[in-house]
Amino acid sequence: MSLPRLKLRSQVVKRMRQFFDERGYLEVQTPRLVGLPGQEPYLEPMWSSVREQDGATYKAALISSPEYAMKRLLGNDLDKIYDLGPCFRNEEPWDVTHDPEFLMLEWYRKQIGIQALMDETEELVRFVSSQVEAPQAPYLPIGPFRRLTVSEAMKLYANMDLLPLLGDREKMSEVCRLHEQSVQETDTWDDLFFKLFLSEVEPYLGWNQDHSKCQPTFLWNYPLSMAALAKANSIDERFALRAELYIGDLELSDGFAELTDSVEQRKRFQEEQALRRSLGKEVWPIDERFMEALPRMGNAAGMAFGVDRLVMLLAGTDSISDVMPIPVRKRF
Repeated sequence: MSLPRLKLRSQVVKRMRQFFDERGYLEVQTPRLVGLPGQEPYLEPMWSSVREQDGATYKAALISSPEYAMKRLLGNDLDKIYDLGPCFRNEEPWDVTHDPEFLMLEWYRKQIGIQALMDETEELVRFVSSQVEAPQAPYLPIGPFRRLTVSEAMKLYANMDLLPLLGDREKMSEVCRLHEQSVQETDTWDDLFFKLFLSEVEPYLGWNQDHSKCQPTFLWNYPLSMAALAKANSIDERFALRAELYIGDLELSDGFAELTDSVEQRKRFQEEQALRRSLGKEVWPIDERFMEALPRMGNAAGMAFGVDRLVMLLAGTDSISDVMPIPVRKRF
């Protein structure tokens, strides 16, 4: 990494902390090594082990996110917290936007909904962008951040009406074929959705109509099956209160109005476990301490934000290796 980019990265981290400190958030440093990581079917933990002096040994994993620990803290009387530290994901592509070790900012707050969470995320990006020295940054946000529901985005970019297709694999298969997407017998409804989304929608979300200028865009109101930790939308419970932020070609953040119903959460975790088994992946027990804390969280929302990707935007580079102090392929 060049010295200017190293300094820019340092400035971004400092300004992020300043943003939350000035708003009364408490920084918490949650464990990076845990016994029970997240259940996400398409994320793989980095496993290790912990051995006590007497020889007792425990299987452990590096976290892919501090989410579980932070929600446990919310359930124990904290109300505005953030964590800024490294996270780890195994079997990720070593490409221009991914690194097996990356810097994640997560924050959680009680008595806030999904719209206010998007407001705060936009304010964070604007504040950090205005406070750092990045004169060459081509993606500095200027106008208001756009907000599109998933249904609106699918209609706008793929010219398809999502509502009649929800949960209907056969209808979704027909639409995929019309859009010249392959359909396999093993494809789930979600698989088919993402074939269309990744090819016809996501590449355009963070840009204006002619793809000449970035247009920061929140994509929100996801189908419920794509938000295992999010609260259902009370207006239409086929959708969940999840929001992601896109700027240019990058997805920067992912957040939820948090699900606090432990019965429903257990059901969703069990569905994720079943999906992992069907994919031939390892399955581990549900974290009961997390489950016990859920009902005490109350009305809350939280966002996970990729720090390295914001540095990429401000540095005007399209490779995450350019903003890492030591790129991944020079570490091993």
